Amino acid sequence: MTKKYTTISLFTGACGLDLGLEKAGFRVCACIEKDPIAVQTILANRPTLKDRIIQEDINNVTVKEILRVAKLRKSKVTLVSGGPPCQPFSTVGRRHSVSSSEGILFRKFLDIVWGIRPKFFIFENVKGIMSAAIQHRPIKKRTLKHSSLLKIERLGSAWDFICKEFDRKLKRGKRDGYSIFVWELNAVDFGTAQQRKRVFVVGARGLHNLNKPIGKFKNKHLSIKTVIGNLDGKYEKERIDFIPYDKLRYEIFSNQMIKEGQNWKVLPIRLQKKVMGKGWYATGGRVGFCRRLSWSKPSPTITTNPVGRATNLCHPDKPRPLTYQECALIQGFPLRWKFAGNLTQKYRQIGNAVPIKLAMAIGRTIINYIGGKNNEKTKRI
Repeated sequence: MTKKYTTISLFTGACGLDLGLEKAGFRVCACIEKDPIAVQTILANRPTLKDRIIQEDINNVTVKEILRVAKLRKSKVTLVSGGPPCQPFSTVGRRHSVSSSEGILFRKFLDIVWGIRPKFFIFENVKGIMSAAIQHRPIKKRTLKHSSLLKIERLGSAWDFICKEFDRKLKRGKRDGYSIFVWELNAVDFGTAQQRKRVFVVGARGLHNLNKPIGKFKNKHLSIKTVIGNLDGKYEKERIDFIPYDKLRYEIFSNQMIKEGQNWKVLPIRLQKKVMGKGWYATGGRVGFCRRLSWSKPSPTITTNPVGRATNLCHPDKPRPLTYQECALIQGFPLRWKFAGNLTQKYRQIGNAVPIKLAMAIGRTIINYIGGKNNEKTKRI
């Protein structure tokens, strides 16, 4: 049966968002992705999209070109979806926010949406986008002498700027504009064995009451054992290891000094300081340092690097980080899904993806609305 609901994919990556939308009932008609490795991944799994991919920096892509490749007419597209790079808004990193070339890509997203005029759009990003400042001032520079933050340094100033741009470019509230809904969703509530909070800005042209989806797993989260517990050592060699990066961590996990579900806090003070470095003197929970996962719980957020010092993803039983296949399964990718590139590139594609079941839930919410099923009572997905 031909899927009548069409979607154009921006910042496609490894197709996490698109695969979920496909499962919901959408047909991907065009992909815009500049990374040649990600394009190889798309083609390895969806060879029929060969003539539907625009491998180009999105800043150089026109609406006319997108519609030509998609073989669709303006305003006849059901959905435009995509998540511009999230690193500028992540709470881990340099936090360049909208001051960076990547952080300002949301404007191009809006230009394309307004040019195509789809019935709906989905804009995805990290939760940190809502608290990001336009200009980040490091904690160590917030002395008493400079205690008063500038307006552009205040938490949420970047989000305020982004929301104003959404209103301005998409004519929110006007007759020919979009109604805009902001949803904070956690993938674990929708059947993903992973705690992953994300922000989705969903726009609807000419509609006003699109209900937020509620996951049926909200009170019964899946554990990682249900997803990767039966692999029995398969694919173990397909991974990054601790040894080249941090010999001490490898020794700690090898000697079972940190057991399932534990982290750096169970180590002697001497080792805590060694394994954490400057992080030992920082504030906050720091739960990701020297962390071993628990079989009985969901995974923390799958990142682009399972051996990151502050975002460690060690296997529950073995002295190794998760393999890229384990990360992909936790994200919801089928085991048959192929990822191009070297190990670092595979982990990066997987860590940047939208969990498939979460994307499917949002897609179903939109299709249910179109079909008249999204009434005042919020529909469970």
